Amino acid sequence: MISGLKQSALGFVIFTAAMAAIADPDWSRDFLVPDNGRSNPYELSQEELAPTIREGKLHALHYPVEVTGVLMPLVGVRDVRFVGQRWLGLQKYPMQEGAGVYFVPFKNGERPTDRMGFSILETKNGAGVTVSCAQCHTGNLFGRKVIGMTNRFPRANRAFVFGKLATKPVLPEVFRVVTGASAAETELYAKSRESLQFIGSIPPLQLGLDTSLAHVALSLARRSQDAWASKIPGLKARPEPLATFHADSKPAVWWNLKYKNRWLSDGSVVSGNPIYTNILWNEIGRGTDLHVLDQWLNKNDKIIRELTTAVFSSEAPRFTDFFPAEKIDLLTAKYGQKLFNQSCAKCHGIYDKAWDLPNSSELSLRQQLRTLRVNYKPKKPVFDVGTDPQRHQGMASLAQLNNLEISRRNGIVIEPQKGYVPPPLVGIWARWPYFHNNSVPSLCAVLTRHENRPVTYWAREANDPNKDFDLECNGYPSERPTTLSNQWFYDTRRPGMRNTGHDERILLKDGKEIFSKEDKRAIIQFLQTL
Repeated sequence: MISGLKQSALGFVIFTAAMAAIADPDWSRDFLVPDNGRSNPYELSQEELAPTIREGKLHALHYPVEVTGVLMPLVGVRDVRFVGQRWLGLQKYPMQEGAGVYFVPFKNGERPTDRMGFSILETKNGAGVTVSCAQCHTGNLFGRKVIGMTNRFPRANRAFVFGKLATKPVLPEVFRVVTGASAAETELYAKSRESLQFIGSIPPLQLGLDTSLAHVALSLARRSQDAWASKIPGLKARPEPLATFHADSKPAVWWNLKYKNRWLSDGSVVSGNPIYTNILWNEIGRGTDLHVLDQWLNKNDKIIRELTTAVFSSEAPRFTDFFPAEKIDLLTAKYGQKLFNQSCAKCHGIYDKAWDLPNSSELSLRQQLRTLRVNYKPKKPVFDVGTDPQRHQGMASLAQLNNLEISRRNGIVIEPQKGYVPPPLVGIWARWPYFHNNSVPSLCAVLTRHENRPVTYWAREANDPNKDFDLECNGYPSERPTTLSNQWFYDTRRPGMRNTGHDERILLKDGKEIFSKEDKRAIIQFLQTL
């Protein structure tokens, strides 16, 4: 017999567990995402939501995983600290915290002198440095910094390649003498140097792309094949196709996640919290002990929830925040909406506009351009429309992640796909260049049959809206800037960089283009309002 007190206690435990299960979001492929997405996945109250987003953004700016495998002593980077941050492509903090889409929180309320994503973690062995999510997921848009936007030119993978080369010949005792590090700091360096042997990294094909798939797969190949992928010193790396097969892609924007129930550009992560999954993959790619990581994750669920909330609540920058609303011709944009709904909506969603309201004539032009509702429900979750296949083919190397105990216990399931998920187009105007591999420089080129798209083009930072942006075509200008080196030159003839796709049944019918030049201009005007 169980006493009344014990029954009450047991009932409370069961009730608490049930409530926790209800509060936890459904991360399965069967979840039916509501219209306008799930920007508040944990259904927090309005009082809880704003401070949670703030904390989540701070985690994105200052990497929270104290047990991360590679944490170089601060003393070792003192001479290259600020030059290194610029080389990495880290963005400068804005002068003020800002508001709304452009809200960038300052830790302790003070503007940091380091750049966004440069993280200093205090450990028992002294201060160590690493980079955070903001390295790849904070962009500069004509001087404004947008957390959750693609960094057009990240160098995280190149940094790991350089780190392995730089630390291999430098023994801990040499590091101590050269840098003046303490015994504790030298121990921190030794641990990071050891972790680097379990990291496999290759540079991307092109500045602006990311080799995260290869980074995770090559790192797993340097571990044992048990359920925890344990680190074994001296283990010979297993052969891995992604060492030479290019499956590069650009970092994704965050504001699209709220509309989806499967993750990555190919939709291959069909189950599991994508933020938890990303932390796990980050740490595999940093040589972290997964037993230690699992303990940290179990103790820090609050951090995962805060970061997840910040990611899912992020919003796209609006065209009218950078250009006068009068740059959009209302009649042209409305005609573009009609063409879009006829040919594109079945894959990319329907976007209800304020200009369709009965009283829209009473609104200002800026107000009429607003998107009121996003109904993103593709007929199929994954389509093969002829875009370069190497990115989705490369996912076969990551299916081994299903064997990890930490993946199984957290519902993370990977199923390689044959194609890509057609993305929601919110904020599409700010996301040039286009396709997963950055192979198309503008929306004009996206709406052109692939044989006539630019084979090569020159990329650049988005600093000046008059010089670095073609407003009519929405993307990179066609001319070459005189100040750029060859690293900014894109050549789509290389493996993994093809600019094909979106042709027959989308842009073409029986080999002939569906849209006239005026039609394309109208569609672009409509897309600039999303």
